[in-house]
Amino acid sequence: MTLDARKGVVQLERKRVLIVGAILIVVAALLACDTGTFTAFLDPGTATPTRTPRPTFTPRATATPESSPTPEVTPTTPASPTLTPRPTLRPATKAPVVPTAVPKPQFSWRRATDNIGSQGLCSQNDGVYEIKGRIKQNNDYAGGIHVVALDSTGKMIAQMDSLNKEQMNLEWGVNCREEKNLFNYQLDVTAGRMNQPYIVRITRGANDLTPLSDNVSIQFESSGGRFYLDWTSP
Repeated sequence: MTLDARKGVVQLERKRVLIVGAILIVVAALLACDTGTFTAFLDPGTATPTRTPRPTFTPRATATPESSPTPEVTPTTPASPTLTPRPTLRPATKAPVVPTAVPKPQFSWRRATDNIGSQGLCSQNDGVYEIKGRIKQNNDYAGGIHVVALDSTGKMIAQMDSLNKEQMNLEWGVNCREEKNLFNYQLDVTAGRMNQPYIVRITRGANDLTPLSDNVSIQFESSGGRFYLDWTSP
């Protein structure tokens, strides 16, 4: 090859190198968006790509509307629950046994009440203490009825069986309550005058003092007297 030909080839190679280098520079400029990318392009094996931080956009502060204050909550005391009282269980108790009342005995005799104004005390100043009267049945004098008088200690003071009508004597002016009187029993109770009141009742007999009437209590004055007491059969 001639010398001129060689020179032409060398110049052609130089031009080619320049054209390729220019193209590479343009491509590198287009692809690189920062220095780190370009550096990585030049030395991709060793360089660590570093991104250039972009400017941070800080928005303008916007006025925040003030919120209305929250009202304070007043603590309230919870209402106490209403407790329903439970019924108290009481042990079952047996009703007390009421004793059966003993019936009042039905006596055969009682104090006469149809002539109560003719009965009672006639005061005497002679120191006499007598109980006398009439014992009637079916509105007629009844004989053989045993009547007794006790003092306040329960001691027997006097007793007798009533007289039949035929055995009695008419008495005048003795009972201060009647103009004339006819009595079929009379008890001298002077011995018991210090232990009054007297208890008078009718019994079954002298040997059986089971009561046949209620008790009648009699009280004399200190000067004595006669007490008139009549009996009747219901």
